[in-house]
Amino acid sequence: MLTLPFFKSRPRPLVPPRVVTKRAASGDIPSSHKIRQPMTVPAKPSVTGNLFTTTLAGQDFVWMGTNRAEFYRYLRDHVPIISSAVWSWVHLCATPQSYAMEGPESEKERAARVLNDLGARIFENPLVRRDGIQQLTEQFFLELFTVGSFAGEIIPLADGSGIDYLHTFDPDLIHWERDGRWKAYIVQESFPPLRGGNTKGDEKRIYLNPERFFFATLGADVVNPRGIEPLASIPFVAQIQEAMLSDMARSTRNAGTPRLQIRIRPPKAFQHEGEKEYQARINHYFDDTVSQFQRLDADDNIFTWDDVEVTLIGGDSHRNFTWRLNREQVIEDVITGLRLYPWVVGRSHGTTKNWVESQFNLLMQIVDSVQGLGVSLGNFLRNTELRMKGLSITTEHVFAPNQDPFLLSRMQARAVEFDTVHKKVLAGYISKDDGARELGYENAFQE
Repeated sequence: MLTLPFFKSRPRPLVPPRVVTKRAASGDIPSSHKIRQPMTVPAKPSVTGNLFTTTLAGQDFVWMGTNRAEFYRYLRDHVPIISSAVWSWVHLCATPQSYAMEGPESEKERAARVLNDLGARIFENPLVRRDGIQQLTEQFFLELFTVGSFAGEIIPLADGSGIDYLHTFDPDLIHWERDGRWKAYIVQESFPPLRGGNTKGDEKRIYLNPERFFFATLGADVVNPRGIEPLASIPFVAQIQEAMLSDMARSTRNAGTPRLQIRIRPPKAFQHEGEKEYQARINHYFDDTVSQFQRLDADDNIFTWDDVEVTLIGGDSHRNFTWRLNREQVIEDVITGLRLYPWVVGRSHGTTKNWVESQFNLLMQIVDSVQGLGVSLGNFLRNTELRMKGLSITTEHVFAPNQDPFLLSRMQARAVEFDTVHKKVLAGYISKDDGARELGYENAFQE
């Protein structure tokens, strides 16, 4: 069975983060767009009841309703199919990165130096030697596909002239309040080191300043700003899979290793043969047969009378086939819950090329959408640094496209499309500008 350790690394709220709506003060006449019922988003329930309350190495995993992040990270690190799926999602999205600058040419050289310095110090771990924003983006996608959200705070330099680094923290510590717009805050006792907000009310709330804090979710929800958790549908089927593996191991061990059973039927006694002579004869025949089987090589055959029978006992092969079918079905449910296709994680079920191509197109559309969240992180950090340095340059984070295994067929289709439009223009059915628009251009080239 799946055993889950829980190591409590830092203080956590005793009650789950809340989402509340403030009422208008008595006697006030609220505007029409604020007339709504007070709303509270309750804590998310236990994934599967009292599931996963086992122990490992003396450490208890205690489901508190607020430790979902540790639970999802454990699944990601210890269940192979989930680990492979999260790894695939992260590296599908974290393609090679760059940025483009817009603004006065006279400032671009200085802006490039500023951004190079930022990339060297932005990551929290100073031992990492690669570009900090690229490393941070990979960490960003890993968090998104594990817990569904990411949160960070800009820590400025001591003199306030720029960004020192981005401090990441647990997004579950953020509470949400709706008063017209959503407002994010943290209870002061939950995480004392956080800075940058105004304390308000008896609850000692620290409201997060959007200029310093970055928050992103994998999916938007109109009633819950925490967004969705990509692994929320996984624990139930993951438990079934792990239980099946445990049961299969126990069943196989009980059935034993397949072995050969060689049954030798003793010959009949001769007429007037004494008891001792008969016992000696059949024992000698038995020993000779055993000796022949023991001396057999892989390509040898043995010849006997029809009084020797060989059968296979132990290790029911039909049972193993049934186990495999059932487990494959559970694994497919896990892959479906992870929004992937079997071939992405190296499992093939005889899918046709056209079907894989259509799945690839859909997968790339999802990747493009999720990469937009990474673009927002890169833009937030670089453009904030440039503003703090007094530069008017703006940047746009760019992800390189994934390699397309169907590029040749797409280019051939594009060539056919171009040839068709060209023939329509030559025949006078459409104008050059209409043809250019069909091909994706604003208008035809004017000489």
